[in-house]
Amino acid sequence: MQYQVENIYFTSCGERLAADVYFPQEIALPPVIIMANGFACERKFSLPDVAERFAEQGFAVILFDYRGFGESTGQPRELVSPKHHLQDWKSVVEQVKSWSNVNQEQLFLWGVSLSGGHVMTLAAEIPNIKAIIALVPHVDGLASAWLYPKKLLPQALKLALQDLWAARFGRVVGIPVVSKEGICCLAGEGCYDAFMESVPENSTWKNCVPARILLEINTYRPTHIAKKIKCPTLMIAAQDDWLIPITATRKAAHKIQNVQFIEWSMTHFDIVHKQSAIFEQSIQTQLQFLKHQLQT
Repeated sequence: MQYQVENIYFTSCGERLAADVYFPQEIALPPVIIMANGFACERKFSLPDVAERFAEQGFAVILFDYRGFGESTGQPRELVSPKHHLQDWKSVVEQVKSWSNVNQEQLFLWGVSLSGGHVMTLAAEIPNIKAIIALVPHVDGLASAWLYPKKLLPQALKLALQDLWAARFGRVVGIPVVSKEGICCLAGEGCYDAFMESVPENSTWKNCVPARILLEINTYRPTHIAKKIKCPTLMIAAQDDWLIPITATRKAAHKIQNVQFIEWSMTHFDIVHKQSAIFEQSIQTQLQFLKHQLQT
């Protein structure tokens, strides 16, 4: 099915959020999927490959950047903050609910990694969500913290506290998102190569975020609200995930009343990489779930 892509902006807390809207041409009131990327990622990182596949099947897709990322406004730049991210999500959902050219009864939320945790949180708080898809979701920051290399903890804590203090004066102490060696946020085995594989060649993205996130992320635990999720949920976990313990994901999935839980032998980043062996299987599984929900 043919579709058009339009760049638009949403508003959130006084900032403009850049978004791409994929709109199928042959459906009057298409179902709609709202998507955002994972930890420190911009919307252009791998997700257009996913959005295109949904649009080809007749779904309107909204893929947006959080404030401070990509073409969105907001300071400080590249600030990863679950609190701010959730505010942005809620703003986008609220504005989409005013659109007259989509089916308001078929509103889906889609997230991967950190945003996978966000859609879980939103599903527990926002009414009338048709279903959610959470891929390798961030379910428990404390559980993930146990996977962080112990030798890097002292320096990571020092940078986080320095940044927290600097923020009082409008300054930033940064930390790399990924690194081949040394201090960074995502320090799991193979994270650097896998993450950078998603970054477009012409991207202006900077591999650095305010270090305060290392304190906030540990207390962000969507697993605690999982039992409040009432809408159908597709959750796919990675058995070889160096960032999110599979045991934590299983526990979170078990709390959700209406969940289709799948785990595959893959790493954290495989599921959205078009060139990975698991990508096509993932797309087909998601489409099957989405189409089933349209019939209910």
